[in-house]
Amino acid sequence: MKLLMFIIDLPIRFIFALVGFTLGGWIGWLGIILVLLRFLGVIHWPWWLAALPLEYGVIYSLYMTIDGALYRAGLKKVGGYARFTSFESREAEEAFKLSQMGRDAYIAEKEAELAPKIDAIVAEARARQKGKEKQNE
Repeated sequence: MKLLMFIIDLPIRFIFALVGFTLGGWIGWLGIILVLLRFLGVIHWPWWLAALPLEYGVIYSLYMTIDGALYRAGLKKVGGYARFTSFESREAEEAFKLSQMGRDAYIAEKEAELAPKIDAIVAEARARQKGKEKQNE
């Protein structure tokens, strides 16, 4: 079921990325204006040249969709740019991890991660307590 949702999700993410690139940035609007000017006969450039910014948007959106899919599948680490522009805090990253893994798996992972640290702290506290008891005698 997860694989099916993953496959269905890819074209939707691509379309959202393409629309966002085209309507949300100046390169997309430049492409729309150039194609419109070519269509109206104001400029006489070849179609491929007038549509070049839009073609770049398709390639860029496809790349970002594939890159995101590889990351979500666990086949790729976060790159430098994504690391720079992503989570503002460790808490936000942990909240995202929790939403992806599910509550039980997240708790099990955290328990396995923290158990050695807790054991070391407890052992150190017991050693200090024994040291204080010997000092008081």
